[in-house]
Amino acid sequence: MGFLYWRGWMPTIARMSFYREDLAYIHDSGFGHYAQHAAPLLVNDLRQRGLDRGLVIDFGCGSGILSEHVAAAGYDVLGIDLSPEFIAMAQRRVPVGSFRVGSVLKEELPKCVGVAAIGEIVNYLFDADHSLEQLAQLFRRILTALVPGGTLLFDASEPGRVPGPGPLHFNRQGDDWAIMGTADEDRQTRLLTRRMVSFRKTGELYRRDGETHLLRLLPRADLAEVLRGIGFEVQFLDGYGVQLLPAGMVAILAHKPH
Repeated sequence: MGFLYWRGWMPTIARMSFYREDLAYIHDSGFGHYAQHAAPLLVNDLRQRGLDRGLVIDFGCGSGILSEHVAAAGYDVLGIDLSPEFIAMAQRRVPVGSFRVGSVLKEELPKCVGVAAIGEIVNYLFDADHSLEQLAQLFRRILTALVPGGTLLFDASEPGRVPGPGPLHFNRQGDDWAIMGTADEDRQTRLLTRRMVSFRKTGELYRRDGETHLLRLLPRADLAEVLRGIGFEVQFLDGYGVQLLPAGMVAILAHKPH
């Protein structure tokens, strides 16, 4: 693994890779529930707005769980993710989709009917250029790319993502994997550090790996102010259908006016 270099309060992440082979496998196997429930919500919203076909961009597409559902509903799919392992998995899952390795902050956006960013995508500091200003520019580009009436669906972690003084300890396991870790929230800088150790069975033994993810926590009021300021209509959601979000997370359903 690499190191985190601090320049003032803003971190620059150097020589690190994220969602490598084992963590990508574990995420696909045990942590796809948000994407699974967000997909039908997105499709239903698009259809209710008369958008029965067209391109949907899946930011931070991961292993392609949301993309698979959207493609099956008859939409074209473009998935973008910084993890080459995730992109390879998504392409295998959705052969008819188009997938590429890239940063959501920098990729060109073609005309589309919908954009999804499920699973704290706007929070992650994988891209060293991440900032509130960069996010605002991203939302402007999304608004431009969307057709009139188009949909933006995403979620974000807010201050208070770690309840109490922390740190938050977590662990989970599947048939051939296990993961454990901690989440620490710095309430002054609004940064969350998630440290994880994973174990994945390879043959008769388990292989160990570790990753550290850094997230900027974004208050919903700040996100709504930016989105409404550039022209989006904004609605807050507690979750995706029956899949509720935990405390400290919010989903946002935004539309480009007709």
